Amino acid sequence: MKSWENLEADEDLILSTHMTKGRQGCKVDKIVLHHNGGNLTGRGCYDVWQTREASAHYQVAADGRITQLVWDTDTAWHSGDWNANLTSIGVEHADISTDPWSISEATLDNGAHLVAALCKHFGLGRPQWRVNVFPHSDFTSTSCPASLAGNQNAAYMAKAQAYYDSMTGSHPATESSPTTTDAGKVNVVAGAYVVACDSLNVRSAPSTGATVVASYGRGQTVNLDHWGTVADGYIWGRYTAYSGAIRYIALAPADKSTWYLAKA
Repeated sequence: MKSWENLEADEDLILSTHMTKGRQGCKVDKIVLHHNGGNLTGRGCYDVWQTREASAHYQVAADGRITQLVWDTDTAWHSGDWNANLTSIGVEHADISTDPWSISEATLDNGAHLVAALCKHFGLGRPQWRVNVFPHSDFTSTSCPASLAGNQNAAYMAKAQAYYDSMTGSHPATESSPTTTDAGKVNVVAGAYVVACDSLNVRSAPSTGATVVASYGRGQTVNLDHWGTVADGYIWGRYTAYSGAIRYIALAPADKSTWYLAKA
């Protein structure tokens, strides 16, 4: 995304067919989530929608790249319900697997960030499931958006809320940071945490010598479970990746002089 604040997508491939100019005087009051039912790029969606009577405002590809295909001021044909089309923004997400359906971490992260930016732009308030963010299946008979209404929903919405909080400053972290006990164990409040440093490595074990398997940047979120420990001079927390693997992340130096994560 070139600009979250101004809703400037990575690329614009604006459709001239299978959409409707304007919104017939209606205001946007919701965001509707979709999955591709395949692994499409923005160009792939553009090409498909030249002949298929459908469209959406945005596509989030597997690498996180966001394409705008219908301007926000116009009506995309995405929900299967005309009144819902007139009052919503449709966001498509690329799948990286089919059995079961799932989206990549990059798609989940940028899709959630886009939802937060849209909620802020249109004055919809903090993203809430089935309040201002809805599954396609609420408007027509479909299993869409698959994992986004299933096993990836909690992570997606937690990230959307954390990004919204960061963008608006309206809901700063209020819970205390994880605390250590005298025995060196850690009391971690399970839930979403926002990265408060420029870069934070994810490792295969709670050790600075363990393999770095991923990294998070400032403002991104990670969902920790209730486990924690102190090792190699750091306080560590953990989470379960989409692959099912357990991943570990440093929360702070052992002396708690600086916290790398803040409770969302």
